[in-house]
Amino acid sequence: MEKSNPKQDAVSLGRRKLLSLGIGTLGVAMGISYLGLFGKFMGPKSVAAATKLQGVGNVGKFPVNTPTLVSYKGAGTDEGVYVINLGSEGFIALDFHCTHLECAVNWVQATKQFICPCHGGLYDIKGTVLSGPPPKPLHRRLVKIEGDNVLIGGRLV
Repeated sequence: MEKSNPKQDAVSLGRRKLLSLGIGTLGVAMGISYLGLFGKFMGPKSVAAATKLQGVGNVGKFPVNTPTLVSYKGAGTDEGVYVINLGSEGFIALDFHCTHLECAVNWVQATKQFICPCHGGLYDIKGTVLSGPPPKPLHRRLVKIEGDNVLIGGRLV
């Protein structure tokens, strides 16, 4: 039978503790980073602050309950945005990209729905999903009325 060396046992125990502490710390760090990513994609909704408000026309240009497609200069490129005058409910602006695979949606006045031609997604006038594969409503843009001017801003995320 071998005799144990107390000094060597102490060093061995110290290495085990150090290794355990390192693995535990790494696990905690990974967990915190996962929660950070989760919060980024699933966290509270807020206004995207990246873009300046841009005028897209006079209030009279937008008839009640008729989405009007306008060009909006987003992050350096022109983007399509539907501006909708909901009468007493005010104005909303919807991104014209389907939330399924980013195809351009079209407003069909006869059915009073936005239709995605790629996979048949349907949305109502407020961008709520009615059917099809879209996982969430159409993205909204910030809308502000100054005097008679309609201003559009960054996407609400």
